[in-house]
Amino acid sequence: MITHLFFAMLGILLILYVFNKVRKKLFSEKESIFWMTGSLIVFLLSIFPKTIDFFSNLLEINYPPSLLFLIAMIFTLFLLFRQSQQISILNEKFKEIVQYNAILEKKVRDLSKKLNEIKRDV
Repeated sequence: MITHLFFAMLGILLILYVFNKVRKKLFSEKESIFWMTGSLIVFLLSIFPKTIDFFSNLLEINYPPSLLFLIAMIFTLFLLFRQSQQISILNEKFKEIVQYNAILEKKVRDLSKKLNEIKRDV
């Protein structure tokens, strides 16, 4: 009973923590949905522990806690995939910004040379 209470409190604390980070604009709403979902699953499984037994029987998994590990692994892999995707997108944007910056620096150098030439001629 005390473990159910512990995990229920853990689920609530995770939900409140993520909500607080989103409210302070330290975490995006889009990414927080996955963490809120995970926190809600932890909370619901702590309130209804027989649910994991039902799903493990439905999936013919002999040891119900192994289903929890499977769910946690899938959730973690999904989050890792999303993070890798975000890193790839940011790398592309960074490359474009660096290229744009190089073009602007070249234009500034060219304009500076022309300005120096005009000053010498005058």
